[in-house]
Amino acid sequence: MSDTNNTQIEPGTQVKRRTLLRFGVVGAGMALVAPLLAACGGSSSTSPTATTAPGGTGATPGAGATVAPAETPAAGGSESSPTTNAGTGSTETVDRTKVGGQLILGRSGDSDTLDPQHTTAAISHQVFSQIYDTLIGRNMNLEFEPIVSESYEAAADGLSYTFKIRKDLKFHDGTPLNAEAVKFTFDRVTDPKTAAPSASWVDAIASTDAVDEVTVRMNLNKVFSPLLGNISIAYFGILSPAGVEKHGDDFGKNPVGSGPFVFKEWVPGERITLTRNEDYVNVRSYNDNKGAPYLEQLVFRNMPEEQTQVAAMETGEINLLATPAQQIARFDGKSDYTLLKPDQSTSISFLEFSLVETDGKLSYMAPFDDLKVRQAVAYAIDADTIIERILQGTAVRNYGVMPTGNWGYTPDLEKFGYHYDPKKANDLLDEAGWTKSGDVRQKDGKKLEFVFWTWNATTQERIAQVIQGQLGEVGISAKLETMEVATLLARLKENSSAMDLMGWGWSESDLLFMMTDGDGQFGLYQKYNPDYAKAVVAGRSTSDMDERAAAYLEAMKIVLADCAAVSLWSAVTVWTVRSASIKGVHLGAQGAVTYLDAYQEL
Repeated sequence: MSDTNNTQIEPGTQVKRRTLLRFGVVGAGMALVAPLLAACGGSSSTSPTATTAPGGTGATPGAGATVAPAETPAAGGSESSPTTNAGTGSTETVDRTKVGGQLILGRSGDSDTLDPQHTTAAISHQVFSQIYDTLIGRNMNLEFEPIVSESYEAAADGLSYTFKIRKDLKFHDGTPLNAEAVKFTFDRVTDPKTAAPSASWVDAIASTDAVDEVTVRMNLNKVFSPLLGNISIAYFGILSPAGVEKHGDDFGKNPVGSGPFVFKEWVPGERITLTRNEDYVNVRSYNDNKGAPYLEQLVFRNMPEEQTQVAAMETGEINLLATPAQQIARFDGKSDYTLLKPDQSTSISFLEFSLVETDGKLSYMAPFDDLKVRQAVAYAIDADTIIERILQGTAVRNYGVMPTGNWGYTPDLEKFGYHYDPKKANDLLDEAGWTKSGDVRQKDGKKLEFVFWTWNATTQERIAQVIQGQLGEVGISAKLETMEVATLLARLKENSSAMDLMGWGWSESDLLFMMTDGDGQFGLYQKYNPDYAKAVVAGRSTSDMDERAAAYLEAMKIVLADCAAVSLWSAVTVWTVRSASIKGVHLGAQGAVTYLDAYQEL
């Protein structure tokens, strides 16, 4: 294993926490915000990002080094029998008196699909991350640890990775999880016919070979530092080939994986119910329970209204809630509740302007086709006040598009950012020819107005309304439209909104590539600015961490110069557990809620 104090991170090196800190990760613990990743839309009305996000090291395992966990525990464990803690080597007793009951999580919206290869929505990842397992995950130190695999090894040239699959694994439908299933999963995600929105996150995979029953080799077409971080997220969970064949286009409504929970039912707009996988063997180092989940059921219940969520927590109708910021004080310090708060955030909230393509040429949708107007918006937003009054301090001001919890984040970017300055905003609009006439500025007989989208979570709407008001102070009229997260994601391709309030989360700094390589809005930015594209591609194409950090800093400076997005803050999701009835809920690696140790007192 390479010396992690070296600047040059060799292929295969697991980057230790001290290395991460060198690159600007703030604070102790490095527990990161809830997953999901990746995309937007979220479980929390405060922080929509799904992110899970990988801890963001971009690390690859050391050349020729084999990484393996401690010891595989016995399947399911037996009543009162000692099992081995794979992470620590310690022993414990599985208390079967905990088995049973259900945990009900209240959330603001519904999932769009439970096929991880057909979505990037965090609110969907929140569910299917319990259904599918990934080849590898991360421990509490953000080091990679095998999950479906029992070990993995990177080639000396960094151009291939070999995974040994655990023996006797099965999907929920009883079919074997073997090398062929892993190959099927990655062949499917990289097949253009699948049109997986996450395909570009692993576009360095040239092919996947099933070497034998339990050996898989991924062949890369180039050195690709984010590979392990990216595939450690459930968007790359291993799918049952038989399940995909059986359900076809309806697989997203009938998901089949090998994870701790089994899909039971989906009542659209109301709830999704999962049941415990009786045969599950848990190898995650941060859980005491090494067998099947204790909970009989895990229910994700839709509750769009904030007051409904709060009332449901207080009556015990739900047990877990990503708490709206203005409701945190209601539960904090109360004996019946426990608050869970990650130390850091891997999410970023920002305003994105819509790019539209006409005759093969990209341009910003009016009125933001003028740089001065986009900059005026940036100067008109008082993000600090929103953090203080709406988010109750549960966010960190961020001037760039890299979350504060990612190693690629640097506070030095603040000097290049846009600070609240309404006078400068007014001056820029004057220079752009938009003159004051009543409440809304005008130019050539047209009003300075546009459509502004966001999703319908209470805190999110409240933030959008404040932004709407702040823009109005400088004579910009934003016509706010809110909708379900899934609807918003689908409609982004329409380019019928000039600006939206968006969130992304991912702890691997490859996030800058991911969120600018899609459809519409900021997703087209790589195509719009080749210099930016060059920088983010460079960031994922080298294993030298200094070179990566320099590339991402350059990319963020380009975004600011173009004012392609208005960065606002990195929010931290605070979870409230009704601990009077549910025990054992805690944050796992990267700040995600883990349910393996949870149980209901019956």
